[in-house]
Amino acid sequence: MVALIEMPGARATLSPRADRPQPEQLALVAGAPSSLAEDATRQLDAAGEASFLPGDLTMRTLHTSYRVSNLAASLGFYTALGYEQVGRVDLGANASLTMLKFPGEEVVTLELVHRPEDGRVDIGTGFSHIPIQVDDLHATLGQLSEAGLRPGPVERPGGVDGPQISWLIDPDGYRIELVEWPPGHAYGITAADFR
Repeated sequence: MVALIEMPGARATLSPRADRPQPEQLALVAGAPSSLAEDATRQLDAAGEASFLPGDLTMRTLHTSYRVSNLAASLGFYTALGYEQVGRVDLGANASLTMLKFPGEEVVTLELVHRPEDGRVDIGTGFSHIPIQVDDLHATLGQLSEAGLRPGPVERPGGVDGPQISWLIDPDGYRIELVEWPPGHAYGITAADFR
């Protein structure tokens, strides 16, 4: 399925270059009727933005969800990281969905799926990491260390003027990237980061 992902303050756009998907490609890829794909292309032509849904409807990523093997250990890790539990859904047979968010967020951003009967969690090679923005990386690392977590050393993958990052690993092996953007940088990665 093709989706337009909208983040707060930003909207994904398609380039008006020749490599832009054609209506028949949109219909095949998105599973949408050809008329809807043609309408999306007209919207792109008119506004320079793509919306694969009719009208002003958009799609956005809601939250990340993954399985955990030991719910208590995972909750201990993520609450030490700063998440708070919003609620839990009991699925029966000792299975549950636990919804988390940071205190400054309005909505759930992480869902922990606990299904003991499904066996051990195997991350495999498909999952990379969850990036989390922090205001002050050094202060955050100090607080996390005091809470018993073991963050990695500060790295500067973009050089001295780029972001500062540090890595954590949760009890199941999921990697968490803590990112402090340089002063004046937008929230998240933008096209300006590639110029």
